[in-house]
Amino acid sequence: MEAYDPLSNFAYEISKLLHVQGPVSIFGPYSADWTTPLEFTITGHLFWWIISVTIFLLVMFAWKKRASIVPRGRFVNAMDFLWEFIRKGVVETIISHNARQHLPFISTIFFLLLVNNYVGVFPSAKAPNGVISGTLAMSVTVFIYFNYAGIKAKGGLAYFKGIVPHGVPVFVAPIIFIIEVVSFCLRPITQALRLFAAVYAGHILLGIFALLTSLFVTGIFQGAYVWGLTVPLWFVLLIAIYVLEFLVLAIQAYVFTMLTAVYIDGATSDH
Repeated sequence: MEAYDPLSNFAYEISKLLHVQGPVSIFGPYSADWTTPLEFTITGHLFWWIISVTIFLLVMFAWKKRASIVPRGRFVNAMDFLWEFIRKGVVETIISHNARQHLPFISTIFFLLLVNNYVGVFPSAKAPNGVISGTLAMSVTVFIYFNYAGIKAKGGLAYFKGIVPHGVPVFVAPIIFIIEVVSFCLRPITQALRLFAAVYAGHILLGIFALLTSLFVTGIFQGAYVWGLTVPLWFVLLIAIYVLEFLVLAIQAYVFTMLTAVYIDGATSDH
């Protein structure tokens, strides 16, 4: 019998993994013509985005229904802890002008991102934030919100005049204005790329380790007992990677939320 080599088709399997992480339609291979902007299909990522939003709404309604002055139960206590963490550790710490006014929006961003990130960890699920369009939708929403908050707090003219810092010489002001506007418009792109890169890299890493584990398990059934002896170690390593991924995804949701608060503070504060 020919010796089993579990890594012989590894490059091919990796290419399949990368393809699956792309925007593939749930109705078959995605072959949309990007020159036709009205063409639409439900991709796996969009499908799981809908699932994530549904889970988010169910969790929020369940939390609201069970909420009380004295929290009871692990679920309510956990949700209250996370909400207090966002309120005290992000909103009230970073935003200096009418912080409580922005708490509903910022806490919604955090909890929705947390659900989106965790849904993508489950096998066969498509990470809603695993494509740039998903994270860009979130960052553009943030961009619209903090500009609206800034205009509402300062007035339209004062808000746009504030793009150029006070004390800048008149002959330098036009150059500074252009630089600040470009930097301003890049915020949603950089915020989206930061989250997308972390989520995408994490799921590729999980996929690679899961693929290696499956290859080694296959080796057992084909007589490659040497490879089979390493399977338990791979399972332990895979579990450790999953735990680390859960931690990283929570941190990424926190970082995105913190940046949102920083942008709102910059748009609404007087300094």
